[in-house]
Amino acid sequence: MARTYPAGVRAVTGTALPRVGGVTGSDDAMRVGTPERERALDLLTDAASEGYLELGEHQERTERVLAARTRGDLRAVLADLEGSERVLPPAPAARDAAPVAHPGGVPPLELSIHWTTVRRGGAWEVPPRLVVTGSMGTADLDLTLATLTRPLVEIDLQVSASTVKLRLGADHTADVEGLALGGWCSVKDKAGPPTSAVGPRVVLRGSLAGWSSVVLRRG
Repeated sequence: MARTYPAGVRAVTGTALPRVGGVTGSDDAMRVGTPERERALDLLTDAASEGYLELGEHQERTERVLAARTRGDLRAVLADLEGSERVLPPAPAARDAAPVAHPGGVPPLELSIHWTTVRRGGAWEVPPRLVVTGSMGTADLDLTLATLTRPLVEIDLQVSASTVKLRLGADHTADVEGLALGGWCSVKDKAGPPTSAVGPRVVLRGSLAGWSSVVLRRG
């Protein structure tokens, strides 16, 4: 059974193979790990199940994905498949090279959940941006008593086989449209509507791979 990929999967034919996401290759030498390979395998599986790749081609590309060591290796395998830009979001180095590296000049809070559980709760200060990375872990973020330093908070997720729990305050709104979901990944919104339409906004971006989930609750 075909799995749903947020942007759809469609082979691009009759044109030169594009770089993923329009990247010119400045980060081609950057190493890739389990999250990137799993997102690439999800894309290949969806493309094969929908008829865009033949069985032999799917097998050959799967072997190349498993052997990939860099972003350039993966781009060479996926370049003619639409949706491939979601496999390799902009690298942190590319984002940090922007004229304004951090919202409001405040560096992001980086949380690694690799094979562990990380919790933030109570009266803690939430920066404008958080980055959550890792595999086989859990991030438990409770914003109900937290102080949000900006009316907009961005949470960048790059996780595999992990769970992200986000507990919102009464007037917080959550936006998950920027999340790319790999195979068997999900977003469970159990938060219900906010008490106000003008409260702080929490935007989740990035990608989930390998049976990861985001669970939203309130209060």
